[in-house]
Amino acid sequence: MVKAIVLVNIAPEKTEKTFGNVKKLLEVNEAFQVYGEYDAVFVINTKTTHDIQEFVRKIRKMPGITRTVTVIEMI
Repeated sequence: MVKAIVLVNIAPEKTEKTFGNVKKLLEVNEAFQVYGEYDAVFVINTKTTHDIQEFVRKIRKMPGITRTVTVIEMI
């Protein structure tokens, strides 16, 4: 199992809906709306690093997502 933290910027008018849509995805283990440089933090668990890449590609296509930064846990 590979764990990653995905930091996300969301357009202000889309924050609630987009956050809710990402939070529902199967890979998401924890989700937080935050203040500061990012608008949301998602902790995800996947089988492979390729699956992390696919997750990020999927959410980048969602309306309102303007930027993502992914940090992968070291084992």
